[in-house]
Amino acid sequence: MMTMQNADKQWNAEQLEDWLIRRVAAILGQDADDVDPDMPFNSLGLDSINVMDLIVELDDLLGIEIESTIVWDYPTIRLLCEYVATLTNETHALK
Repeated sequence: MMTMQNADKQWNAEQLEDWLIRRVAAILGQDADDVDPDMPFNSLGLDSINVMDLIVELDDLLGIEIESTIVWDYPTIRLLCEYVATLTNETHALK
């Protein structure tokens, strides 16, 4: 659940990665330790609907809009989180 506190928080790539790993693990019914952040989303067992749902959750968590096609350019948890962290840093710099 998103709160204004979450949207106002500045997330770094490591925090985002930890959050996303836990979310992927929950979707897949796995332990977070079994989710490889360097493995492509589809290789983890996520389908396109799962990934789009995760993007929407990230939008809500961070209070920004992330293009759903971003996973084509950043196809792993780690790459996506590194990129999204730069977006949140830019957004907070503008505030």
